[in-house]
This record gives sequence, structure tokens and C-alpha cells, in this order.
Amino acid sequence: MTAPRTYKYNSELAPKGFPREFDAHIYFDDATRSFAASLREKALSVFQGQQVFTGELIPDAVGPHTQPMFEINFPRPLFTDVVLWLVRERGDLSVLVHQLTGDDHYDHTQGMFKTFILT
Repeated sequence: MTAPRTYKYNSELAPKGFPREFDAHIYFDDATRSFAASLREKALSVFQGQQVFTGELIPDAVGPHTQPMFEINFPRPLFTDVVLWLVRERGDLSVLVHQLTGDDHYDHTQGMFKTFILT
């Protein structure tokens, strides 16, 4: 029997009607969890009042993601701001950025930013 999860996905948490056009997955492991948690808190502060939604730390590998992560959702007009911030602040964490088309499999495997993985 699977234990109930203690976290929610951004799709469950984001306010109704939130413009989730892009998704950034920020991956971590046990050794980098503390840094990831700090980065998440920093994102909440830096993007406060903007159309940027930062989700919870997801401590398990879920769906196509092989590592724990947290997500940041944002609309097209904020793409440059969010991605450049991630480039500067991510440290050694890997980041996957992709457009949200409504086809989860496509988005994570063939989307236009498939090669835009910061490692």
C-alpha cells in the first residue's frame, strides 16, 4: 500500500486562472535539499507580487522526473526574468524549463526547451 503524499503539485496549488504557460523544474537530492529549500524561499521573495507561482518541495521522484524537485510556473512575458534569475541563482542544481502545452509527455520529452536543461 502506498503512503499518501504530503505535498501538492503546482497544478493543484496555483490560483484558478493562473497563467501557467511555462514550467521550471528545479531538481535536488539529499545533499542539495537545503540549498533547494533556500532557493525556493528566495524565489518566493524575489517574485512576490508578480505572476510567478513557486510550488512546494516535492521530495519524491514523480511522473517523468527522476529526482525530487520544486516547480516555478510563469507566463510568457516573465520568461526572461525567471530563466535569467535561475541561471544566476541555481548553484549546482539542474533545471528543466519547458512550455506547458497540455500534453505532459510531449512537454517533458519533446517540448521546445527540451535542450534547455541547466546542469
